[in-house]
Amino acid sequence: MCGIVGNITNKPIKDLLINGLTELEYRGYDSVGIATIGSDNKISIIKNKGKIKDFANKYQNKSLQGNLGIGHTRWATHGIPSETNAHPIYDSDKKLAVVHNGIIENYLEIKKDLIKEGFEFFTDTDTECIANLISSFLKKDYTMIDSITKTSERIIGHAAVLVISEYFPSTIFGFKKGFAGSILVSKNNGEISISSDMQALGFDVGDYVVLEDNEIFLANSNKVEIYTDKKLISKEWKKINEKSELVTKGKYKYFMEKEIHEQPNLFSDNFSGRIDFVNKSISFIDEINKIDLRKFKRIHLIGMGSSYNACLLGSYWIEKIAKIPTVCSNSSEFRYRDPVIEEGTLIIPVSQSGETADTLSASHLMKQSGYDQLSIVNAKNTELDRITNNSIYMRANKEIGVASTKTFMSTLQILFTIALYLAQNSNSKLINNKLFDDYKNIPNYMNNILDNSELIKKISKKYSEYSNFLYLGRGYNYPIAMEGALKLKELSYIHAEGYPAGEMKHGPISLIEDKMPVFAIITDGVYLNKMISNIREIDSRNGNIIVLSNCPDKLDKSWYSDLINFDYTDDNFSPFLSTVCIQLFSIYIAMERNLDIDQPRNLAKSVTVE
Repeated sequence: MCGIVGNITNKPIKDLLINGLTELEYRGYDSVGIATIGSDNKISIIKNKGKIKDFANKYQNKSLQGNLGIGHTRWATHGIPSETNAHPIYDSDKKLAVVHNGIIENYLEIKKDLIKEGFEFFTDTDTECIANLISSFLKKDYTMIDSITKTSERIIGHAAVLVISEYFPSTIFGFKKGFAGSILVSKNNGEISISSDMQALGFDVGDYVVLEDNEIFLANSNKVEIYTDKKLISKEWKKINEKSELVTKGKYKYFMEKEIHEQPNLFSDNFSGRIDFVNKSISFIDEINKIDLRKFKRIHLIGMGSSYNACLLGSYWIEKIAKIPTVCSNSSEFRYRDPVIEEGTLIIPVSQSGETADTLSASHLMKQSGYDQLSIVNAKNTELDRITNNSIYMRANKEIGVASTKTFMSTLQILFTIALYLAQNSNSKLINNKLFDDYKNIPNYMNNILDNSELIKKISKKYSEYSNFLYLGRGYNYPIAMEGALKLKELSYIHAEGYPAGEMKHGPISLIEDKMPVFAIITDGVYLNKMISNIREIDSRNGNIIVLSNCPDKLDKSWYSDLINFDYTDDNFSPFLSTVCIQLFSIYIAMERNLDIDQPRNLAKSVTVE
């Protein structure tokens, strides 16, 4: 969601900015633009609604002079996606331009005051207030650093901002307030590359620094200066040692399709250094060395979207296997409800991007309150990684598909492994040879599903024209029902709801009829008979039932319309396999409907606004 780049270079500036924005394309966006300063010290802006390829084609013959520029991919919050509302945004006099990630909560109040001062507004964005605020302070003879400081103090909300000005044609300025994603500034032999994502930095070598809350920077070919409270500060520069991962679709038509099929290998990779199958033990010694997980009496998991669904399932595993009281909260609700957290609680925030604004705010609140935290993220050097100072990495590499698949699976695996790790001390009788044998075989069972996915594709085609779905599950299968409904909504734009099956009779049963397919997840465990009762109730009301099960021999074929089955395992492990099935079902329906699989409409990979 929204990406920022900036460059000071001796190379063609337009191509460099577009290349950087292309690296950010996976985050999700609806418009794109760049601003440069030419040899005449004038700002030129080109921008367009739509994809980067359309932008590049539209302006392929447009020559942009100069060696300094900023760029942006926008995900609309204030104002519709349009060329006008796309960033960069001028100030009223067109003497400076800004790009901005985040939301300004008091922009209407600021806009009203600036109009009284004589400033004009040409867009529907809150970002235009930033540009005009900086300009208003410059008109009052404040320095640029002072003007940016006062602007940051005036705005309420979250902002990651780059600024260029005709008054300072060789310098890029920027500031960060709150949690609107990262700003990384890198330097190499007199060149500067700035981005909201490590992968979009223009250098494979060099040094970089990360901007923190309430920090302001200026960068030119000679220096980078960073300020807090208008005072020049010294920060640690780190070496760039992560080359951009080359990602291709391989034999697959879509990145997401490929990422679903990568999950068995990813699962095996995540055993490394964590699971000792010879000695039957679990360890995070190479990853968690700043806190001792064994000292905590309670655990609180927080996340959003797929991460929240993973947290919910993780809470079930930790309580059942390790017998440690565990709760799960939606990050956006957690922060504002004045949460009461008992002493001895470990906070585990989960975000595949490490930049999710709501989760960052919740984690920051816990940091201020003095609680130990352990984050689960997919990339190093992210905002969440820095807040918590303790992280377990998903090892999923770059996930291009906006809808989470392999990062969701990796999160589940990490949470399950944490449950086993905690159980080694608190409930060791559950850690037995069969458990390790079953766990080791999960990648093979995943491959069985993928190798025999034609049935899922056939069933998906049958149901691709329906407009509503109900997903039901109990116990471990309830969070997977939630995730299944979410994936179907994200990819196919079909309305779908995930419910605990016991809740069905408390309202959703009124929706049951032949045009409302029900996707029921039934596994061989303590809830088997209750789930059978649920599908019998649906069947008696003429509902179309798709059963996803690892025990079809315990179900009568007359009870359901269609069956998707997977290998039998202990119920603890069934979510790993049912997850692959619900992912395939969703992607095949979206393919049948000829939709954009990798970049579904309105969605963003990295949600940097609350």
